[in-house]
Amino acid sequence: PVPFETELEHLKKYLYIEKLRFDDELKIEYDIQDTDFEIPLLSVQPLVENAVKHGVGQKEGGGIVKISTRDTGTAHEVIIEDDGVGFDTNAKKDDGRSHVGMENTKKRLYDMCGGEVIITSEIGKGTTAKMIIPKKEEPEK
Repeated sequence: PVPFETELEHLKKYLYIEKLRFDDELKIEYDIQDTDFEIPLLSVQPLVENAVKHGVGQKEGGGIVKISTRDTGTAHEVIIEDDGVGFDTNAKKDDGRSHVGMENTKKRLYDMCGGEVIITSEIGKGTTAKMIIPKKEEPEK
């Protein structure tokens, strides 16, 4: 794992390039309230990439991708929200594409940090991907 701030710098570079591609059709918002945690390298980018390409990128006129972090007391959360086209999370993914990237992200987060990814979506409203990284218990002094 790397400090979240390192991951955030990679993310900002990636989003700079996407902003050049999509111009005014991609708006990016940040609400970073918590940075004092570690996360697997390049674990947030696939979630943001999905928000850009499959959410906002598919919506006529584009939309907003928001990256937030917060400390819940027991965990660190990274939340990626988009107001794109959304999708049915219960539908079988029979689109001819491999969805191994998302599964790899979930597995790496779990294996390295004990974390999980929860995805919620509503067709026509957008998608939210929430990474939850449990806090490590501090050893007794």
